[in-house]
Amino acid sequence: MFLNRYVNDVYYEMILDEYDLGYLSTLSEEQFRKIYDLFREYGFSYMEDIILRYLEIFERDYLEVKNALDRLRADLGDDFIYIIGNHLSLLDQILESQGSCN
Repeated sequence: MFLNRYVNDVYYEMILDEYDLGYLSTLSEEQFRKIYDLFREYGFSYMEDIILRYLEIFERDYLEVKNALDRLRADLGDDFIYIIGNHLSLLDQILESQGSCN
C-alpha cells in the first residue's frame, strides 16, 4: 500500500483502521499523487490530516479539486489554508462539487 509513503506510521495505522482494505487497494497512486501535489502547491502543511479524514478527495478529478480549492480561496480569503486547517469540514465542499469543473 503506497499510502505509507505519504503519512507517518501512526496515521497509516489509523487509515488502515478507518478504511476497508478493499477500498484502499483500488486507489491509484498516480491519481493520489496529482491531488497530493496540488494541495502542497497551495501550501497545505497538514496533509496527513487531510488524507486521514478526506481520502476520497484524492480520487477526484484534478481540475474539479483545483476549482473547488480556488472557490474556497475566493470565499475565505488569503488565510484560507489556516481557516481550513481549523475547520477541516470545509473540505466537504470539494466532495460536494462533483461535476462542477468550469
